[in-house]
Amino acid sequence: MPELSENIALQVVGGGVLKRRKVRKGTQSCWECKRRKTRCTFAAPTDSICDGCRSRQTRCISQVFHDEVPYTSKNNDRLDRMESLVEQVTRMLNQLNISQQHKSPEPPISAIASGPSLESLVSSDFGSLSDALLAVWPNRHDLDLIVNVPIGISILFHGVVCQSYTEMFSRQIESPQRMLQTPSRDSHPVFIARRILLLATLLQGIPPNSVDKLVGLSSDYRIMMSRLFSTVTKLVTSNDELVNSIEGIECIMMESMYLNNAGNLRQAWLANRRAMSMAQLMGLHTGASSSSMFLEAETQNRINPSYMWFRLVVSDRYLSLMLGLPQGSHEHAFANLEPEDKCMAIERMERLESVAGSLIIQRNSADRTNLAATSKIDKLLQDAATAMPPQWWSTTFNPTTISGNGIKAFEETLRLMNQFTHNHLLVQLHLPYMMLSSSTELSYDYNKMIAANASRTILTQFISFRNSILASAYCRGIDFITFIASTTLCLAHIESRRQHSTYTSSCNTAFQSLKHQRLGDCGLLERTLEIMEKMAKDNSDVVAQKISHILRPLLAVEDNSFKGGCYQIDASSEAGKQESQCIGDTSKNSHAIHIHIPYFGTVQIEHQSAESDQTPSAFDASGQLEAFLLVPGLAADVDEWALQGVDMALFSNLANGSLD
Repeated sequence: MPELSENIALQVVGGGVLKRRKVRKGTQSCWECKRRKTRCTFAAPTDSICDGCRSRQTRCISQVFHDEVPYTSKNNDRLDRMESLVEQVTRMLNQLNISQQHKSPEPPISAIASGPSLESLVSSDFGSLSDALLAVWPNRHDLDLIVNVPIGISILFHGVVCQSYTEMFSRQIESPQRMLQTPSRDSHPVFIARRILLLATLLQGIPPNSVDKLVGLSSDYRIMMSRLFSTVTKLVTSNDELVNSIEGIECIMMESMYLNNAGNLRQAWLANRRAMSMAQLMGLHTGASSSSMFLEAETQNRINPSYMWFRLVVSDRYLSLMLGLPQGSHEHAFANLEPEDKCMAIERMERLESVAGSLIIQRNSADRTNLAATSKIDKLLQDAATAMPPQWWSTTFNPTTISGNGIKAFEETLRLMNQFTHNHLLVQLHLPYMMLSSSTELSYDYNKMIAANASRTILTQFISFRNSILASAYCRGIDFITFIASTTLCLAHIESRRQHSTYTSSCNTAFQSLKHQRLGDCGLLERTLEIMEKMAKDNSDVVAQKISHILRPLLAVEDNSFKGGCYQIDASSEAGKQESQCIGDTSKNSHAIHIHIPYFGTVQIEHQSAESDQTPSAFDASGQLEAFLLVPGLAADVDEWALQGVDMALFSNLANGSLD
């Protein structure tokens, strides 16, 4: 803070004169920044009002003066904050009480109520809020058990790396023991919240085969995980006044990733949008960067505002594409990398593929089967792939390496996740052509083959990954991607057989060559089904259960199609249907499958005689499909809506492709 003694003899506020007081040498912050525990900075050395007070529109009094002048506005502001906090805490307790009655496992009310009393939560400054947060932090015995569970540290960085990989890899990654040290009560609540979210994320990623190492924990680790997450989201990340900083945005990003990993994609989308909105208010989308954005200077060692904005955009596009929702930003400036930019090859690939994802969303909102737009995006994905060497694209991975805590483990995780992303984008790009009704449908064989091949690669990697020791909730997004890939590959073989029966008098088409890979593909699909059914049985996994209910009858139809059965695929909307489940059902003879997609409609795959197949159309839409029909609340969680609308977006892509 500038030496006010050289410029100002007395400071007058509200008609009162502030007298000087003795302060420790080096004291620089004003009273307001001291109370808020924020960094006190000035735009210019001659300014008498710091950046924080200027943005908050509060008085800026140096600590060299007594802070004794009555200030009615300040008291009113504090009262407002106290009333707001009371309301938040009361709502938190009520919501946790309701969720305890309907969900399991969830934290008992006593877990949070046993902390500081309601009166203490609304006391002045942040001390009581810090106490409320620290009340859910585990004791030393529990913490030691948790941090010593063998788990890949990459989970703690999933989706929240806000600096270049070059910078990140230049430093040694901290161990879980160091990252999860008990926070200090004197820390800003946002820093305590960040550490709590790290701990909740670590608990979320514990593989099922490592749970026995938590024997002796004072409470079930899932209850502890839920309690940690709920406390932070109710007391910190939902409070705009607390998260209007880079560190605050980071906490919301971590909240979004936690929800994404848990399978709550719609809530994750909402949380990420909140983070994007806060970032835009701070100017991150313009490339703005200032020390006043940070609560403390040390954060700048791990967060670059421009990289943070890029990560927010990437997450938004992934979730929007999965759910069939509009994207929050159309900008592509971050992909215009110059030769002098010190950027790793994998970063270049990520940026190009983020642009591809954006363009797919734009195409889908206009004309899903626009070949010119599709070809442009396809070329972009080819260019992105060439950024990495051939061996990088190997579909095998080393489970031992990926489960470690060093740089090698993180690099291997990045390779695996980016391969999933690349192939998923290929499926999303070419999926609308799979069941396309057109007199010139043979010209779409290229698109159909790409979708089938990319789906095959996804299933191959999924099986390897889920068979490893890393099968944890951290990879929930992979399960959704696998659902799309398995459905696509199954429909590809059904369509290939239909095409064969339609063009019997002509030469074989390129797409019909898929029959040579049928046995291998069916093996992948059957193994995928086995894994999903095991997950549903062993872990009571509702997402895996719903995927199984769709995939099993699809496999039965594919098998009957191979044996000569001819199928017609219809899609119809049913505005009155509100079941919160997806059910695949077939007759004993595999004559029909009705896939009921909640709030969307029904996809029917029905057997028909060869004589009745008068047209090469594979997909007839018997009604315009609406994207949202009585959706059960924008933030419906995985228990209320298992597939979160991923199924809705998938079949909408297929159906609307035939309508375009």
